[in-house]
Amino acid sequence: MTWTRLRELVETSLSGLTRPTRSDWIFALRTVSAGLIALLAAYALKLDHPQWAMMTVFIVAQPVAGMVLAKGFYRLLGTLAGGLAAIGITSLCGTNPWLLITFLALWVGICTFVSSLLRNPEAYGAALAGYTVMIISLPALGQPIVVVDLAIARCAEIVLGIVCAGVTSRLILPKLAADAIISRLKRSILDLAEYAGGAFSDGDPASLAALQRKLITDAQTLAEMRTYARLEAPSFAPRAHPVRRTIGQLLWALSAARTLHSHRAPKNAALIPMRRDLKAFVGELGATPGALDDTGPWVARLDAIASKAREVPALPDDAGANTAAEDKVGTITRLTIAGDFAEALKQ
Repeated sequence: MTWTRLRELVETSLSGLTRPTRSDWIFALRTVSAGLIALLAAYALKLDHPQWAMMTVFIVAQPVAGMVLAKGFYRLLGTLAGGLAAIGITSLCGTNPWLLITFLALWVGICTFVSSLLRNPEAYGAALAGYTVMIISLPALGQPIVVVDLAIARCAEIVLGIVCAGVTSRLILPKLAADAIISRLKRSILDLAEYAGGAFSDGDPASLAALQRKLITDAQTLAEMRTYARLEAPSFAPRAHPVRRTIGQLLWALSAARTLHSHRAPKNAALIPMRRDLKAFVGELGATPGALDDTGPWVARLDAIASKAREVPALPDDAGANTAAEDKVGTITRLTIAGDFAEALKQ
């Protein structure tokens, strides 16, 4: 990397830090408000460590309300599991420090192993159950009688912070996962159109590969956002399956476009008009402002393209000519993939 490129990256990063967006300001306002509310409530309730309540708010803070609820929920489960384990381990080991450290090490190892098998936020809850035991048990070393009070105090302060973070994320200019899913799906469809346009016109391989990685990452994010949306509002549950099906169709259309790109130079001319129609379609889709606000005309055009792709063209039928037979099979296969792309994009 040259010094010029490095300087450009640094300047871009600093410009992003010095010019926060409206969403950044809202997120900062919401998080600070929740932290102060949690701290004041902890002082009002005379909790032993009020700073834990405020720290919990900053730990579970996320830009989307559903993400806050998910992380807070698994933080609560991890804290409760860790608190119960701390009480059990400390009561079992008594005042024997070596036995206590051995059991704590085993518990942390088990939680770390379980965390490695899970994904966020479940993995976060498993990891939290591990180090919560250390936080509660080590101060009670030599005096196991106080471990119950420490566990209750820890759980109370964590619960207070989670409640404050969850409530403020829903009440103070909330950003909902359901809305984020819709906007991200629209963006992904337009990115797919851009990718397909490049694939059908022999675009730059590096740019296409980067766009493909972005689409796959966005699909994974959409799957996670679907879970967050269900936490925000149980009424979203009936729409969760259509969203999952849409994500699957998005990935299938991406796979079909990639396959057509790898067969961009077939030995027959039957795919040329189909490729031309698809290229014109995705080009217009990506260049039309608000194209996804009214999908009716686009769906009708895709139906026509898919129907055309299902029509078997007149091809050489000489079984004795291996080249002709292979060309016929390849043509039908490519046309089928083109029709699958049109159908997946329509869905």
